[in-house]
Amino acid sequence: MYFLELQKNLTLFTLFITIFFGFPSSSKDSINVKNSSLDNKNQLCENALEWYEDYPQLKGEYVRVLDYCKKYAKDLSTSELLINPILSDYGSMNGVNTRPRDNIHQGIDIIGSKYEPIIAIADGKVLETSVEDCWGGTVVVDHGKTIDGKNMIVIYGHVGEFIVKENDVIKRGDLLAKLPEKAKYRCMARVRHLHLQIGQRYCKKEEKDNWGCKYFIKDFYRSLNPHNYWADGPNNVSCFEKNKTYKNGTITYPFRCKKIN
Repeated sequence: MYFLELQKNLTLFTLFITIFFGFPSSSKDSINVKNSSLDNKNQLCENALEWYEDYPQLKGEYVRVLDYCKKYAKDLSTSELLINPILSDYGSMNGVNTRPRDNIHQGIDIIGSKYEPIIAIADGKVLETSVEDCWGGTVVVDHGKTIDGKNMIVIYGHVGEFIVKENDVIKRGDLLAKLPEKAKYRCMARVRHLHLQIGQRYCKKEEKDNWGCKYFIKDFYRSLNPHNYWADGPNNVSCFEKNKTYKNGTITYPFRCKKIN
């Protein structure tokens, strides 16, 4: 009985301390991390929709897309890092603008702020830098072989300024391009984002008008799932760290991850 009474008193004392002096520091830290992550996601959702600033008559659509982004964008942040959310994932049947797709999504769509740097997901060689009629700025990189021996021809779509040029040899983490000021081209669906897609068969420029080539690769609707190749393991999104060694055939995130203070 004595020990039960002592335990009861200790519980009441802990409750008293919590009410009058706040949560323990670990709980505060946890809440701060969650708030930072949510704030980051919501802010990036707003930033990604800056196209609508020039079209105030589409306020209703803006509100709908913004609500969708805040609700469904995948928050990938950890207890230490803020990571740009994926708004339309591999295999999704909805686009970044909430509308249903005609085909299952073959890449991952990551939202970001204007002029945000896009970095290489692995070592490789730049095959092409083009401005396509629907996609806008696009960088295509041969990243060699995946960890399971497949070709890794990667499309970085919907970019703005190019930093690299064709035939450049690049390293993982190198700056390739920047996101545009606003979502200018039709395939961007009015939402600023990077479309990252992994094919295996590149369409050379002289092949572009031939049957079988679609948006830079011949196997457009048989693309590889990026989530199978993260450096930290399948489905474990991996941020690039400058001084870390990575296994060949794996990938890291195409945006820099930000440390939580």
